[in-house]
Amino acid sequence: MEMKRWLLFAVSCALHAAPAMGAPPPKMIYARPPLARIEPLDYPQFGLIDAELRNTVRRHGDRSVPNTFCAVGYRLDGGTLETVLIWDDAQWLIRWWGGDELATSEERYAVSASFSAVTDLRADVVEDARFPLGTRTVVRADAQALIADCRQNGRQYTVPPLPAKGEDDDF
Repeated sequence: MEMKRWLLFAVSCALHAAPAMGAPPPKMIYARPPLARIEPLDYPQFGLIDAELRNTVRRHGDRSVPNTFCAVGYRLDGGTLETVLIWDDAQWLIRWWGGDELATSEERYAVSASFSAVTDLRADVVEDARFPLGTRTVVRADAQALIADCRQNGRQYTVPPLPAKGEDDDF
């Protein structure tokens, strides 16, 4: 009887520990599945994510309303790191590689999310990959899988309304 209780306890612990470890990322929009999820804030090239999101809204968004984002990071084949930003208000998927962590100058963190590759989720989505895809085009099911992964494993951000363009001293 004691052995059954111990075994039940061990199985229960294993089941509760499994979600904490997280399942490996699915293929999503990538040719090969990412090797692992990362926490973008753990890497210097993504450390200014709050400022990057504000700059992205300043450059491309509606400043008068709160803008919401989901961010999830991945380690890709070859060791490349990428943070994907799902911008709910613009319906954009932004692939941000951050700065070059190997560069020696202060410009190593200067690659801006507001200038990164964008997929417009209203226009650049196709139902299947039977035809050659453009550089920004993704298959709808792959984009939906990425969005679901971000919602489940990523971090949510809200950029509050920003000053009007003429009043904004930071831009």
